[in-house]
Amino acid sequence: METLEDAGGLANADTQDAVEIVRIDVEREGHAELIALEIEERDDLLDHVRTRLDLEADVLLFERDKDEPLVEIIRGRRALRLVSHKHRQITVRVQYEHRTKEETVAPSKTVFKILLWAVGKKGFDLDAMQAAKANLILPGAETPLPRDSAIGVFTQHGECVLVVDLTLKDFTNG
Repeated sequence: METLEDAGGLANADTQDAVEIVRIDVEREGHAELIALEIEERDDLLDHVRTRLDLEADVLLFERDKDEPLVEIIRGRRALRLVSHKHRQITVRVQYEHRTKEETVAPSKTVFKILLWAVGKKGFDLDAMQAAKANLILPGAETPLPRDSAIGVFTQHGECVLVVDLTLKDFTNG
């Protein structure tokens, strides 16, 4: 895990007030590694995060599992999980047997939320036994996508379509 730290000390020498630190974990499009930031709370926190991450102007920041990009970070938050992506929405194409279903979602949606959709009535309508074994996997990969990761992490930089397979293979025994 990459770490970028910005917090100097834990106390302000002039006022002896405790400095509030915000911990921000960022998932990025096309990168499996999280970036961890620790930043003193400030009014321009979102702009500061964008600067620290060296994000291009057209890259959006989402709070995890939220549909809309952030326009500000509300003061008082101590921890955030953000997702950076070039697109407001991505299309996820899920392949299962001979069928393909697609859903358009924010890139900040978790793999787990996409999996729930895929096994549910709007997806492939699997029975409870099948749904319990289901995972999403990139075509040709050996391991399933981590359920707690943002789906947008798995798109290639600048892409707005992700193709995954729905598998019922048992991954518990290696």
